[in-house]
Amino acid sequence: MTTTPGIEPRHRREARGLRVGTVLLLVAIVPLLGVAAVTWNSIGAVQTVADAAARTEELTQAAVELAELNAAAFEEMVWMSVTSVMDAVDAPGEVIRSVIGGDPHEQLSAAIERTDETAAVVARSDLTTSLQLAREGERDFGEVLADYGAIAASTETSLAELLAELTTAATGSEGADDLAHSLTVLELAVEHRSAMAEQFYGFFATTFDVRGTPSQEISRLITQRDRATRALSALVALPPDTPQLAAAIDTLMGGPELAGFNSAVGELIATSLDDGVPVTAAPVELDALVRNADGLTSILTATNASTEAMMVLLDHAVDEVLAAARQVRSDADREILRTYGLAVILTLTSFLTALLAARFIVRPLRALRQAAGDLQEKQDRPAPAPVGGPAEVRAAAQAIQDASGHLHLVTRQARALAAGVLDSEVLDEQAPGGLGDALQHAVGTLRAALTQQDDFRRRLAHEAAHDGLTKLANRNASMAQLTRSLARTTRSGGQLAVMFIDLDRFKDINDLHGHQAGDAVLTTIAHRLVTSVREGDHVGRLGGDEFVVIAEPVSDIEETVALAQRILDTLTGPIDVTTARVTIGASIGIAIADGDHLTADELLRDADLAVYRAKAVGRGGIEICDEDLRNALAETADLTAALRQAIEQDELLLHYQPIVDTNTQQLHALEALVRWRRPGEDALVPPDKFIGFAERSALIVDLDRWVLDAVARQIASWKSDPDYGGVPVAINVSGRHLAHDHFVRHVLEPLATHGVDPRGIIIEVTESALLDDLASASVKLQQLRDAGVLISIDDFGTGYTSLAHLRSLPVDILKIDRSFTANTVTNAHEASIVKLIIDTGHLLGATITAEGIETVKEAAKLTGMGTDNLQGFYFARPQPPERLPRGAIDTTARLDG
Repeated sequence: MTTTPGIEPRHRREARGLRVGTVLLLVAIVPLLGVAAVTWNSIGAVQTVADAAARTEELTQAAVELAELNAAAFEEMVWMSVTSVMDAVDAPGEVIRSVIGGDPHEQLSAAIERTDETAAVVARSDLTTSLQLAREGERDFGEVLADYGAIAASTETSLAELLAELTTAATGSEGADDLAHSLTVLELAVEHRSAMAEQFYGFFATTFDVRGTPSQEISRLITQRDRATRALSALVALPPDTPQLAAAIDTLMGGPELAGFNSAVGELIATSLDDGVPVTAAPVELDALVRNADGLTSILTATNASTEAMMVLLDHAVDEVLAAARQVRSDADREILRTYGLAVILTLTSFLTALLAARFIVRPLRALRQAAGDLQEKQDRPAPAPVGGPAEVRAAAQAIQDASGHLHLVTRQARALAAGVLDSEVLDEQAPGGLGDALQHAVGTLRAALTQQDDFRRRLAHEAAHDGLTKLANRNASMAQLTRSLARTTRSGGQLAVMFIDLDRFKDINDLHGHQAGDAVLTTIAHRLVTSVREGDHVGRLGGDEFVVIAEPVSDIEETVALAQRILDTLTGPIDVTTARVTIGASIGIAIADGDHLTADELLRDADLAVYRAKAVGRGGIEICDEDLRNALAETADLTAALRQAIEQDELLLHYQPIVDTNTQQLHALEALVRWRRPGEDALVPPDKFIGFAERSALIVDLDRWVLDAVARQIASWKSDPDYGGVPVAINVSGRHLAHDHFVRHVLEPLATHGVDPRGIIIEVTESALLDDLASASVKLQQLRDAGVLISIDDFGTGYTSLAHLRSLPVDILKIDRSFTANTVTNAHEASIVKLIIDTGHLLGATITAEGIETVKEAAKLTGMGTDNLQGFYFARPQPPERLPRGAIDTTARLDG
């Protein structure tokens, strides 16, 4: 055998690689490494379980400490409240002892001492600070409730977070069911005690004038009583697995203290509902305290009993949690020992397997390797079959012998395929046996694939340039065709026309009949376009319901319009779809290339502008892009740049129009209105010349942000002004801005920057802007309202907001549009509509502002109909801040006239 100098035969080069024995050794080592990895991971997982058990114990202790602090702080709040009330009414000592059963100041001192002890263990600086603030100074009972209520809410929130983390830490371990039961007991006990505490607050607040109105407080009291009942029912439904749990639940269910409390609360609720809720509660005075002595004694005793029962339940749950944690640790130790034992067994098994493999596999494989080497060096000589070894090795040797007979044929067939001689006779030869069948099948497959390759390339090129649905040329192919056509007409000095065709009301077909019907319409339209144009004209689909026709050449504009009209007439015929017969129209925009050196993109843009104007004028028309349309485009670009410059360089200014309160007949608020003093122009640019334009672009967001910042600056400058300090200012925002992701931040940031109270701002949103995305708008407006900003719906009555929509919107003010208010005096029907809007708004808790008041009759009429505020030229026109009137705005004569 001859070889190239410097290059060794292939089988000799391979001999320098890994040998079979080495591979088998690696086969034995790799499982050992796997065993080691699995063992390490298993031990790590078990250790994680053990760590989770330790974390469970830690969280349990923290929960106990926090629950004890919650109970101690509540007890301190009770006695702090009692002493505050007693001191406020200067009650005699015998009265105090008859109501309380002891000296409340002594009870308060003892409660403070217990709270400080538990707070020192919890070591929460925020709670310590809150306790110090709650104890400072002389405060009335309402302030005591508020301070300690905040402390209770903070501890209950932290306790709930600890319980949630504790549940997560214990999930998946043995004993998790018992632990879950204990945690449920603890959560329900805390829930019940919290509801009892809230009833304590509510009882006092309903009886005495210390917090909200009686109607608000009786509603809260009913809610908290239902909450306590649900928690207690859930506790009773749990299986009482210990005597302590059963005793604590019995205390909560049938204890005389809690029975007295429930009786006092129920009597208070029943009395309020039967006799009617008073408008105001009784003041905190001695006689009122004596009248309610029994009820006060009952709730004091009951809340202490509830706290003691909760602590019993807490002790029960803690014992169960710690027992479960100890069980988890014990399970972890056993799992570690089991894992180590399994690792030893697997290690021994791997070594034994490697030894057996070396004896029964290595030797036969060496002989098979020698046979393969002979086949590579001498392809015409069968390789000797190895002696012995597994059946797979013997079968491989036989396969090598068969392969030597096929190798020469395969080589000749591969050369023919590589040369592209697909009709060669050698490709029809077939070697014997299963391998020969497989090789021949592969050769036939390759031969067929190469034959189809050219067809595939041609088909792929066609599909890349055509729309899959209509089979028309797509946008890329149409633009390429337009570029070529422009080049030809430029050389020849002729003209071509581009027709941009946009279907009318195509979306209605999809919505009413489905997208399958829409596809059928598009296919029919494409066919009609192809049949209606001249031979040689190009028809393409730009996308969606937009098509393009390139007419080349055209003699003049009349010929082009005639062709466009013929296309339009053809497209408007009825079309049969699956479920109905539909009719669709189209609008056509025309652009002519007549030597102006326009590019393909510019020509299509001009045609697009023309079709846009056709739709604006009226659907189903034909428009031509002329110099006026191009000039309008240029003017739009100029106005965009000028308005952007006005925003950036502060060329804008604000005028303010007063809003008058019909009850006080004085200034109620101001509305900020933006104006533009364009450089080089004497007069202000009218708002309708640039605000509507900005609304159609992203500039409106920048314009809104400028107004928000300017109003905030103005309000900050008015803080010490005797006439306008504290007067709310209404700001109009656009629907496009309302849809912006950062709308809420855009409103609140300038207020924070200039130190403006959000309650001094009224955000006005038009009714139509809300309907674009009612859910999203409601969320954003609620966020502003939560921050203190008032929300107003402007131009109300001109859109389609239903009563259901209004109920879901955070609305403070409804502004009735001028189109309604202008006719209230002369048109009884419209007056009744306005009255309905006013009454509906009041039912929803909103105030009503009537816009566009220009006469004394309109002002008097709307005042009599119940409008809260009036705004219009009758009272004042918008003015810059320096020209606003000083002193009180006297509207008495006007409203009375």
